[in-house]
Parts: sequence; C-alpha cells; structure tokens
Amino acid sequence: MDKLSHYLVGGAVRDELLGMPVADRDFVVVGASVDEMISNGFIPVGRDFPVFLHPRTREEYALARTERKTGRGHQGFAFHADPSVTLEEDLARRDLTINAIAKSSDGKLIDPFQGIDDLKKRTLRHVSDAFIEDPLRVFRVCRFTATLDFNIYPDTLKLMVRLVNTGELSTLSTERVWNEILKGLMGKKPSLMIDSLTKCGALEAINSSLSNGVYDEKNKTFIYTALDLAATNTLSIETRVAIFCLLTEHDVKKVIEQHSARITARKNVSRDLLAQLRATKSQNQTSMLFLGYLGSILNANELSNEQIVDLVMCLDGLRNPDRFKKILDAASTVGQALIKQNYADHIRILMRSLNILKSIRHDDLTKIDSTAEINQRVRYARINALDTELSR
Repeated sequence: MDKLSHYLVGGAVRDELLGMPVADRDFVVVGASVDEMISNGFIPVGRDFPVFLHPRTREEYALARTERKTGRGHQGFAFHADPSVTLEEDLARRDLTINAIAKSSDGKLIDPFQGIDDLKKRTLRHVSDAFIEDPLRVFRVCRFTATLDFNIYPDTLKLMVRLVNTGELSTLSTERVWNEILKGLMGKKPSLMIDSLTKCGALEAINSSLSNGVYDEKNKTFIYTALDLAATNTLSIETRVAIFCLLTEHDVKKVIEQHSARITARKNVSRDLLAQLRATKSQNQTSMLFLGYLGSILNANELSNEQIVDLVMCLDGLRNPDRFKKILDAASTVGQALIKQNYADHIRILMRSLNILKSIRHDDLTKIDSTAEINQRVRYARINALDTELSR
C-alpha cells in the first residue's frame, strides 16, 4: 500500500482548507494498474472505471483517469485509466478549480489550477471549457453557492447559460436534479442557489412555474429571505421544501391575505411540481398543507375558536404533531420574512390550541353507538375547551 502513489482529492481537500467538517474522503492513485490494486488488497467496486475500496478503511480509491465526451447527458463519457495518466490530467477533468486540489500522503498540496486562490476569493471557477460537457455541473455549481456561500466566476456563468441552452439538462434524471436542489436548500444560503439557477436559466428549465416567484423584485426578496431564515434557524428539509414551493407564487403577500381554507389552484401547481421532482411523501404532504392553509395560520388571531379547531384538524395536528410543527415553522418563517409584526402570536395561538385539544378526554363517549353523534360531541368539547382555556 505504501508503494502506491495516492492523493486525497476533491471535496475532502476543499472542505479541509475551508475548516469545514470532512464527510467523505476520496483518493486518486497514480501510476498503478488494476492488478496492482488488487494485489495490495483493494476491493474493486467500479463498473464504469476502476474504483476500489481500501481493505481496512473502506474509503474509495480510484485510478487516475481522463474522460472524453461521447454522447449527450451526464453519462455520455468514455474513460481512460492506466498507469500513464498523470495527477494533473486527472485533476483537469474536474468541474471547478476548488475541487481540483490534491493532497499527497506527506501533506503537500498540488494545485495546478489555482484552486486555493479561488477558495480565498470565495469564487466558483471552471477548470476548463470541458465544463460544458456535463449538464449536471449546472446544478452542482448552483448548489455550491448555497452550501459554501461562494460567487460564480462570470465566465463560468456564461458556460452554464450555454449549457442550459443546449437542452442537455433534460437528459438528467429527476433524482439527480432533486438531490442537488435538496442539498442546496439545506445549505447556508439557499437563496444564492435559486438566484444562480435563475440567472443561468436552469430554474425555468426545471419547471416554468418556479419562475413565477422571481419576476417581481419584492416577491423574490420575500421568498429568498424566508429560505435563508429557514437555513439560519436550521429547520427541517420538509419545512424548507414547503417554502421552496412559494416560488410558484407571483404574490406571497396576497396568499397570506387570502385566508380561506384552501387555495386549490395553488396547491395543484405545487403538487404537480413535487410529483415531477419525485419529492418524498412527507415533503409533499407538508408542502400541500402549508400552501393550503398559510393564510389561515398567519391570521389565526382573527379566527373564531370554532375555526381554530377546524384548522388544527385540517392540519392533522392531533395525529401528526411533528408535521404540524414543521408547517407552523414554515409559516412562522414566512411571517418573519414579510416582517409581519404579530406573526409569532398566531403561531403561539395554534400551538397552545393543539396542546389544549390533546389534553381533552372523551371517556363519556364509549356508550354512544352513533359515529356522527360522537364526532359532534367531540367537536363541541374541543370548541368549549378553547373557549375556556384561551380566554384565560
């Protein structure tokens, strides 16, 4: 093993230099063959090119390789890996200079494309014009703006626009696109990802309805602020996806003013969007309830106790209090972004109401046979409980 010339590469080196936690460590091996790797105990796992697992650490080691574009899409490449491929040739195939830094086993940094300088400048810059050959790079770069809080180099943005205009984004699997978006939403500043996707044209390429929210400058600012507040407050991915769905809205303020129970058209647009992106059931349900009842939640102090009971039940608060909390977190974040002065009061009313309703016992209903009568009595008991407790 010690005889193999190997280097730590990619995100591990980048994150280490940024002082960030290193999740996965990937290595490239230079000057070795497949047979040499196997003879040193490495376990082959790569299907398209030679990748191996270390016999003890199970970390990934790949033979240095070059690649050549052979077809459309993220997977339209032919790879060449043999002992003659140099470290610099391997690094040259990478997307960004900050991901093209290597670290030797003795700690020496190899940086042929000035990635360290770009780290200091907080800049995302492409390694070469071959950047345009892989459409997934558009989403990766936009995601990095959010997770690293970096800016895109102007010439790199131009290449991203060109790549979007080729139509190759349509060759990407939905899972890959959604995975990059989710990573960005969980980043430090999700608004930077949305703004970058907008500037290069990828946001509309995903789904034209997502551009609704960015046409008006004030509306865009509200949504961006809400997304970044969700990140600052480390809210759940379901909460962030729900706020992300506001990008389908031309006027978020109007949504809040319309505090009727359901806004069917709005929900249908977002439901179709999330179905297209193959969001999880939890993400979908949280988003639909949030969008359908956002106006009612942020106007809760204007509701009667009867309406509050109905709202808590529509949000399924008693059966799923965790999701109820995530929906209120999303609404609270939107209220904060819109500088709605008493938004916290509405959230407190609903959380207190849920706790009151959870404490009600219905022992006297066991002898009633009629389901309709039971439901009616339960409803009256809940309204009476709020009448009593909320007035204190």
